[in-house]
Amino acid sequence: ADTPVEAIALSLDQTGKVGLPTVARLLGVDEAEAREQLGTLVYDDPVTGEIVHAPEYLSGDVRTKLDAAQAAAASDSRFQANVDALAAVLPEPIPIDQIEARMGAVWISPLIHQQFLAEILQDRSVRVENPLPGTWDVQGMKHTLRATNEWGTSRRSAIEIAAALMEQRPIEVKDRVEGPGGSVRYVLNPVETTAAQEKADALSNRFREWVWEEPARAAALSERYQRQFNSIVLRDYTSAGEHLTLPGLSQSIALREHQRTAVARMISEPAVGLFHGVGAGKTLEMVVGATELKRLGLIDKPAVVVPNHMLEQFSREWLQAYPHARILAASTKDLTGDSRRLFVARAAANDWDAIVMTQGAFKTIGLSADFEQRYIGREVESLKENLEIAKEDGSTRSVKQIEKAVQRAEERLKKSLDIPRDPGISFEDTGIDYLVVDEAHMYKNLATVSN
Repeated sequence: ADTPVEAIALSLDQTGKVGLPTVARLLGVDEAEAREQLGTLVYDDPVTGEIVHAPEYLSGDVRTKLDAAQAAAASDSRFQANVDALAAVLPEPIPIDQIEARMGAVWISPLIHQQFLAEILQDRSVRVENPLPGTWDVQGMKHTLRATNEWGTSRRSAIEIAAALMEQRPIEVKDRVEGPGGSVRYVLNPVETTAAQEKADALSNRFREWVWEEPARAAALSERYQRQFNSIVLRDYTSAGEHLTLPGLSQSIALREHQRTAVARMISEPAVGLFHGVGAGKTLEMVVGATELKRLGLIDKPAVVVPNHMLEQFSREWLQAYPHARILAASTKDLTGDSRRLFVARAAANDWDAIVMTQGAFKTIGLSADFEQRYIGREVESLKENLEIAKEDGSTRSVKQIEKAVQRAEERLKKSLDIPRDPGISFEDTGIDYLVVDEAHMYKNLATVSN
């Protein structure tokens, strides 16, 4: 390589990262001289101790990186370059008048909510807790004049309205109606519901104003908001995509700029979402991205999950792009009965360039019982940690809520252990270590801890 820029491009193409020994070899100098020539094309990461390509280092969560660089610069002046560079790319602060302070927002603590309700209701007994994500517990006097007249109604107190707002539940008032044979049903009361909703609007509007009225509180909340929601700098992969040589790709195929950019992003990030319109060439991006990851040694055995009707077409297009690729294709019928055991054996015993399987086939190969136990066990442990915190805080209601959640998780764990399984047939046994999922929206509804 004639220049450090060329050396970086070659190192990225050969190894997927900027390695100082590789750059030094390409430039024909020792590592110390290579580092000096690289200058600010790379940065020394104070956390990992490795050099990082500038586009990668100056993107992502730059606020956290800046904290680490400032701490390192306090004792080592060479990290001052990191501090200056990161400070220059830090996102502009979002003005307070553009930040919506909503009741129940994750960046506003339960204590702030508690102070607000205690102040407007003039009720020192108000207690607000957030024992689990999306779950709020609000306690206080429900029958005072302020709770039932100024900020609530006789049917829905301000305490109940505040809890509903925090959990984003609909504000409704229903009447109990007895029918024939002692049956009971609840009918919406439109007048009382409208009155309660008007109080909810008033409460929300007052909260939005109140949080910014005290300077110290406003500054602390603004800082937390910026840190939580305004710390990410998106990386531009256009330049990285231009330097890809893509060995093995058919000469009849030329990737467009956005496709090269997508492949470069797949190489650089552990999890990537590629969301293009129809006809943008996602198939080729998946094929080339997975192939490059394997070529660079970043993964060993990629698998692609495609819609059931796309198996043959996808496999054909892969071989058109890489004529010498070794592809194992599996449909739902290939994984029925004893065929599943054969598929797992073939997948594990051969060095496939890729395994292409339909969504139906993908579902037939479950995870091992051991993995499921560890996964659900981690969820249970997390809930138990919250339970201990709630017990230390002396919150009886939060303790009961979390105990129920722990019990549900433990029951789910027990059920997962009772499922009959075929020995030697599990996803881990295939050796697949990277998944590319076509039509990823089919898998978006994952469980989230909420109310």
